[in-house]
Amino acid sequence: MERRFFCTIFAQDQKHLIALNRHEVDVFQPTARITEQQTFAIEGLLTLEQIARLVDDGYRVLVEEDESRRARAQEFVTSAEQWLKAFQER
Repeated sequence: MERRFFCTIFAQDQKHLIALNRHEVDVFQPTARITEQQTFAIEGLLTLEQIARLVDDGYRVLVEEDESRRARAQEFVTSAEQWLKAFQER
């Protein structure tokens, strides 16, 4: 499996931000925003190959860290009764 990196992708305008769809990259839509420099940014999880393609197409990409450095969400299952009891004991 290819290494992937958490990145921030910067696009010069909204049109280019939307055009990321054609690159089929894993972006986190709720992170889309306009920066103070009036560029558009969105976060994603990309391979080095994807990063290179985006840069070749005029995007700026800030590579933040390897995906293995961020903790994964842990699954925790409990019943409503157990949760209420633990909450009331606090």
